[in-house]
Amino acid sequence: MSALSRRSFFVGAGALATAPNVIFGQARRVFKFALVGCGGRGSGAARDFTRAAERLGHQAVLVAAADFFPEKAAAVCKTHGCDVKYAFGGANGYKKIMDTDAEIVMLATPPVFRARHAEACVKAGKHVFAEKPVATDPAGIRHFLRVTEAAKAAKLSILSGTCHRHNNKALRMIGPVRDGAIGTITGGVVYRCQGAPSPHRVFRLKPGDNFAEHLTRNWYNFREMSADHLTEQAIHEIDLANWFIGRLPKQAMGIGARHQRATGNIFDCFGIDYDYGDGLHVHAVARQINSCFDRCCTLLSGTKGHIAVLGSKIQTLDGVSIPFPFDDGAITGRDENMMMMEHADFLTGLLSGDLLQEGELAAMATATALCGTLAAYTGQMVRMTDLLTNKESPFYSMNYALRAEHFEGGDLPGASQVPKPGKTETPIN
Repeated sequence: MSALSRRSFFVGAGALATAPNVIFGQARRVFKFALVGCGGRGSGAARDFTRAAERLGHQAVLVAAADFFPEKAAAVCKTHGCDVKYAFGGANGYKKIMDTDAEIVMLATPPVFRARHAEACVKAGKHVFAEKPVATDPAGIRHFLRVTEAAKAAKLSILSGTCHRHNNKALRMIGPVRDGAIGTITGGVVYRCQGAPSPHRVFRLKPGDNFAEHLTRNWYNFREMSADHLTEQAIHEIDLANWFIGRLPKQAMGIGARHQRATGNIFDCFGIDYDYGDGLHVHAVARQINSCFDRCCTLLSGTKGHIAVLGSKIQTLDGVSIPFPFDDGAITGRDENMMMMEHADFLTGLLSGDLLQEGELAAMATATALCGTLAAYTGQMVRMTDLLTNKESPFYSMNYALRAEHFEGGDLPGASQVPKPGKTETPIN
């Protein structure tokens, strides 16, 4: 990882706390944008982007949309007043987006497509919003890192979907923690325990069904498509731990299990130990089982106290609570809606010329979560270098046979089996 800029990865988003939210004196800009992936997340991102532009005194106009299912692209176009002739369907629809005059392209398809779509955007000279995670396997992470470097060289901005980096609660707390409010961080626990999300309902494959359509519709339940829920969902809480600790873990080991899913090949629960070195460990607990106790948070302990990263106070070792102010000079004027503020910060960078470069951040957050996922799948210790730089490691080439390009060509390999930790065979094709 020596070639990667760790400093830019950890410092960039934190600087947003002091960044201006409005560029005064500028003429009203019209930001032309396109959307690739028009499901619930993509539709929501388009709304948040539009509101962010309005908040800054500018305008966002949708000029095109693409989705595997053309009716979804058409629906988004109608909602945003875009002519439906610019609604493109099928696996190759995103390519038509590149020929439009969109300045910004928002990518919200299943994660298997992220790196390939991002590469097309950068080659076409588009700024990118890349929803998390940005890959489903090690090869995908490395691909996205190459795209990130190409974007930097082309002076193109990449906004990551790790939205807590733009969350005012976290921005209020990161400064005091970095200044030693809880002392040296000695450990932590992150939770992403919730029911199976309702949008990711079961779609059963029936005789005669198109397999590509089935995988795309049921993407969340296939690890080739989503990277499993530890990587797809718990990435938020894991990324918060990385950010506040100020470095990446060195390795991970863990367990996982499948109890009740009726389709796909992902796990229902994970327990991962992330080793950050110097005796610092963070345990990640992720579960998607209905009717259980839910908890989503990042808890960190230090030599002077404890915090819930998105909480409102520090708990000292002797039980004294130190509250944080609701607002302070560092973030005055920021909206509390982080989903909108991430786009406001993105656009502020475009207006000022100080471009957000969150591609590496997104890739490293994905790599951290995937490191834990693969550790649980195999029952082995997995190092971050195994995924990123160590070509001799079996994990470096532990990549799925199913690739984004297969959807475009129409010749899809089958999905892999449910992983069996401790087995000698490679659990991924």
